[in-house]
Amino acid sequence: MKETLKRLGLFIILFLVFLYKDLFYLIPLSILKIKFDSLNYNIQTLLSILSSCILAGIIIIIYRKVLKEKFTDYKKNFNLYFETGMKCWFIGLITMSVSNILISNFSPVHEANNEALVQEMLKQAPFLVFISASFLAPFLEEMLFRKSFGDIFKNKKVMVLASGLLFGLLHVVFSVKTPWDYLYIIPYGALGAAFAYSIYKTDNIFVPITFHTIHNGVLTLLSIILSVIK
Repeated sequence: MKETLKRLGLFIILFLVFLYKDLFYLIPLSILKIKFDSLNYNIQTLLSILSSCILAGIIIIIYRKVLKEKFTDYKKNFNLYFETGMKCWFIGLITMSVSNILISNFSPVHEANNEALVQEMLKQAPFLVFISASFLAPFLEEMLFRKSFGDIFKNKKVMVLASGLLFGLLHVVFSVKTPWDYLYIIPYGALGAAFAYSIYKTDNIFVPITFHTIHNGVLTLLSIILSVIK
């Protein structure tokens, strides 16, 4: 019980830091009396990346022993873990794609607001957003929602469902405009559950980190290419 409460407390702290990580640069800017909105968009994005790097550093320090152990295990069993991760990602990707199509065709909302925000950011600073979305976001989100949050649960099947739900909710709740927007918890949650299931099968955090990185990297790169072609 004590161990569970300890893990819950750690997750809550990391989750709050994750939500308010922009304070890492907003507080210094406030002290220097510099308005964030007055800065160039590339500078704003760089500051956001810096805040994510600080949080990543904190997480690495906290989980340094586990990360070292799991990375050694990941290298040792790479072929097996990659195959397992690929299957989980493929299932999550198919479920996400089908649910996205159904929601966009049978509801008044034709695109997730979170996705629209990302596309707008890509137009402003494609290279910097690519770095943030493809490398920093997967590491932070997997360590938070699959490792820190996942450690709370003794029942790993419950962990898979809870992790997927929280992951989906977080990608929707801050950009909701109508109740219909909540439907997009389903596709995001399906992908999150697929990543969580890869840990259930392998007990290695680097498996979902790898495929979350591939997922975000491929989709972000495609968005950049399509914007250039247009």
